[in-house]
Amino acid sequence: MPRILCAGLIATDLVFEVGEFPASGTKIRAQGARMIAGGGAMNAASAITSLGGEAILAGAIGDDPLGEFVRDRMKAHGIDDHLVQKVAGASTPRSAIVITADGERTIINHRDAEPPGESEALHPDLLFDAVLVDTRFPALARNVTAAARQAGKPCVVDAEAPVSIATEVLEDATHVIFSEQGLADFCGEASAATLAHAARQLGGWCAVTRGANPVLCSDGAHNTEIPTLKTHARNTLGAGDVWHGAFTLALTRGRSEIEAVNWANAAAALKVARPLQMEDLPTTAEVESLLQSDKPALEHLT
Repeated sequence: MPRILCAGLIATDLVFEVGEFPASGTKIRAQGARMIAGGGAMNAASAITSLGGEAILAGAIGDDPLGEFVRDRMKAHGIDDHLVQKVAGASTPRSAIVITADGERTIINHRDAEPPGESEALHPDLLFDAVLVDTRFPALARNVTAAARQAGKPCVVDAEAPVSIATEVLEDATHVIFSEQGLADFCGEASAATLAHAARQLGGWCAVTRGANPVLCSDGAHNTEIPTLKTHARNTLGAGDVWHGAFTLALTRGRSEIEAVNWANAAAALKVARPLQMEDLPTTAEVESLLQSDKPALEHLT
């Protein structure tokens, strides 16, 4: 069973479902609300275990009730949490999230800028088949990507803005997946040309996810556009994190980058079609079934 180390943001999300985004200065009543475990690394690790992989989570929580809540959710998802540090005197990162009727989410996040202890080196005997890191805490990410490079394992980076603070992390990576905001932060704008430039500069394989629009991929010489799967969006919260977890897992199972993108697109489509429950995550059987029923075509751009 593939074993993937996920490093980055772990948070508690307080989520409100509303009919439409509130106007400034008004008060509205939410149609639904709940508290869930979130953060890119936590969400990706949860997706990996649901899809049949093993996940190790690295990051920091505070010594507060929110930290204990998140730790309980890790155990419920079968995530190995021995690299999750409880930081004395720090608060657990938290987010206020508004989800509107079209499934779109708006996030306000608070976290300590540099959680103490985040840069501790990994034990040299730690076993993993791939790593997935985000750019929220560059020192932590740098240790993980350096370990992956030393071990010759796939290293996937979720490159969300600000990206420039984690250039060394991107240079270590075998695969860099930008958001549009992340690519614009790194290259000045988000386009096919700038993605190809990023791939050449970093010397690896790059892609940019664009919501419901096709995923754009580049090896520096050729760009490929891979359509997403059509679905009725009910909840986009965590969809990108599920995508990254599924992509990384697919690579460890021997799929090519293009195949892994198709696989991740299917996993994300299943995620956004479901209501607000991170516990209700796609399985490998569901992903394979969806791909069989809706085989996407590829369009080579250059």
